[in-house]
Order: sequence, then structure tokens, then C-alpha cells
Amino acid sequence: MDWAFAGLTVLVGLSSFGNWRTAIYAAVFLDVARDIVRKMTPGYPILSTIIIGIVWALAFVSASATDRRELGRLFIRYPQFKSALTLIIVGILPGAAISLVRYQNGWILVLIGGISYLAPFIGILLGYLWPRFLSDIVRWVSLYVVVNSIVLIGTVLEFAEVPLAGLGGMKMEWVRNFGTDNVKLISGFYRSPDVMGLHAAHVMMFSAMLALRPKDRWKWLWWFISIWAASCLLLSGRRKMIVMPGLFLFTYVGLNWLSGRSGKRAAVASALFAVAVLAGLTVMTQLQETSDDYSRFASSIVTESVDRVSLSFSSIIQVTIEQSGWLGDGLGSATQGKQHTGIEISKSWQEDGVGRLFKELGIPGVILVLFAIWGMISSIRQSLLVVPSDAFQVRQLQIGMLSILIANGASFIVSHQAYSGDPSTVLIVGFCLGVVLGIPRLAFTRQGLN
Repeated sequence: MDWAFAGLTVLVGLSSFGNWRTAIYAAVFLDVARDIVRKMTPGYPILSTIIIGIVWALAFVSASATDRRELGRLFIRYPQFKSALTLIIVGILPGAAISLVRYQNGWILVLIGGISYLAPFIGILLGYLWPRFLSDIVRWVSLYVVVNSIVLIGTVLEFAEVPLAGLGGMKMEWVRNFGTDNVKLISGFYRSPDVMGLHAAHVMMFSAMLALRPKDRWKWLWWFISIWAASCLLLSGRRKMIVMPGLFLFTYVGLNWLSGRSGKRAAVASALFAVAVLAGLTVMTQLQETSDDYSRFASSIVTESVDRVSLSFSSIIQVTIEQSGWLGDGLGSATQGKQHTGIEISKSWQEDGVGRLFKELGIPGVILVLFAIWGMISSIRQSLLVVPSDAFQVRQLQIGMLSILIANGASFIVSHQAYSGDPSTVLIVGFCLGVVLGIPRLAFTRQGLN
């Protein structure tokens, strides 16, 4: 089954040479199908998880050929972006050299680690080219929401203990002890609670962004889907994912409030949206008594988040440097998926993204990555300033995609595992950033001012 899926994926990738945009739409379906295929294949081979990156890679090759001039304008409009890409490449080179020298078959670690750091840039470039019209963005987001909201049905089926192939984790069940409660973490049709929670969070944030668009005739549907995704998100039991929609709304409200009169109206609307979702979620929670365990577990975010963040930025960095040295243990040494390479590596305990950077890139690499992040922030700020205040719908989509990006960044800081070994996830996040940078073109078209 995995080889059949791989063949289909390659065919979809090759079809991008006819129309690369169609391949990006198809990637949404492949993204949810790959975990079902992997879980129903003996041995759970990793091929189904990573091969989807071929679709994005071939789409990028096709887009580079057909939209070469516009792609070149990206580096002219955002010179800081070019500098950020250069800094990332230079930053991972020392770690790559260490892995090649220290480990037998270290090139495999360099490959998976390098893809993890550089794949987001392919997503960014494709996302930059994506918006020709406002409808391009809305159509892709709508497809992601609808497809994943259907697949999330597996979350409820697993919670109800329905014996169906493709449900549950791979070779294990996740259970979190919380006080007197034993909270079973639900995977649904996805390969783990982390991945299910991330998709549920994305569905909730994307549907909220659509629901808050003025004059959207499907507004009622996006509201319902957001509540549905929120209930599935609770069942994942992954607090780092549960907090993402809250960060999204906080950022969305804040950026809108600072953007002028029309933005303040959007800020009020988004606050009302949050209240409606919470009210609907409360009603759904009361319909199932056992869901109280999940609600209490999710509420622990408030009491434990400060301790976890302070731990990430103090003890973890210090201990990682003491164990791995100021140059780190090499590129790919902490990347999710390294366990499938057969390479002997000292066990990495760095679940958070910050610790992973110090372990793989060392202090020099982390410094260069920080400069690269600053360059990306400067590019984002420039893209926000370019969009005129009267292009309301364009600005709302830009702020929405940026808010989703920030929520993912915060989740990565707490835990890199759902990102580092999954090309599809980092490509989608990069795609969102690319859309933010590409949206200003719409502000000067008739479509963008509607």
C-alpha cells in the first residue's frame, strides 16, 4: 500500500509541470491520506510520511520555470529575505560538517536535518507566488478546512472505541497521568495525538479566519467547523496545540486593533467569535461526561505554562551546551525521524525547538538563525506596511495568515517534534508565511480592493 501511495504521490508531483497550483491543492488530500496509508501498512514504513515533499519540490521546479520573473521580484522587494536564506544555509554548514565526520552514514542525518531547515523556504516561495486573486487564498484555505474537518471524524470514532482500521496510534497508546485522571490522548486517523492536534488547531484557526470575513455566505459553516475542530483539539490532549488558537486570536485581535477603524471592528468581531466558540464547546463538553477529564487537563495550561517556558529558556539551554559543547552534536542529531536511520546517536531529550537548535547547530549556528529570523520579521513588517488601509479584505487575510504563523512558531518553541521530521507540516507553515509576503500584490488590484 505504501508503494502504491508513493507512486500516486510521484504522479501528482509530475502533474505539477502542467499546472503547479493543481499539485498544491492535491497535496492537501495527500497530507491527510498518508497517515492512514502508513498505519494500514505492516511495519508502519516512514516512506508514506515523507514522500509528500516530492509534490512540493516538483511544484517549486515548475513554478520557478513559469513564474521566474515574479519569483525574482521577491528578492528585490524583500532583500532581508535573501539575507535570511543565506544565513540559514551558512548556519547549518558547521553542524553538517560535524555529522559527516562524527557519524557513520552521517550524510543521512545531514539530509534529513537539512530538509527540515530548508524545506520551509520552498513553502515560502510557493506561498509568495500563490495569490493572484483574493479567491486563490480563500479557495486553498477552504479546501484545507473541509478536507481535514472530515478526517477529524476519526477522532470521535476512536474516542467512542469504534473498532475501525486506521484509528489509534502506531504500536502504542498515549496516556497522560494528570492528578487522579488517566487521560487517553486521541490520534484519530492521524499518526499521533501531536499530529491530530496540530491539524485540529489549523482547522480551527483557518475556519475562524474565514468566518471573520465580511459578506461570506458560508460564515455559519466556518463557525460550526471551528467548534467541531475545538472539540477534537481537546481530545488530542496536547496542550502545546490547544494553546495555538488562543495565540492566534490574541494576535489577530491585537494586529487588527492597531490597524485603524475598520481593523477595530474586525477585532471586536473576532472577540465575539471566540466567545461563541467557547460557548459551543462548553455545550458539547457537557454532552459527554468523560470529556471533563480532557477539559481539566487542558485548563492546566494556565497553571503550568510559565514554568515550562522558563525551563525552555534557562535549564534546557545550559544543559544542552554542557552535554553537546558550543558547536553542538551535528545537524540532524535531534531531528524527529533520526531513529529510523539506524545510526548510533546519543539519545536526544530536547523536545523543545530551542534546545534542538543548540544541540544541532551549536552557539554559532543559533546566532546566525536568530539574525535570519530578524530578517524574516523585517520582511513581514515591510509587507504589512505596503498594504493600504482601504484594502480591508486583503489586510484581514494577511493578518490572519500571520497570526497562524505566530501560533505555529510558539508551538515549535515548546515542541519541535510535529515539525522537524515532517516535510509536509513545515511546508504548509512556510506556505502561510509566503502568502503573507505575496498578499501586497493584491492590494493594488481591483480584486484586492473588493
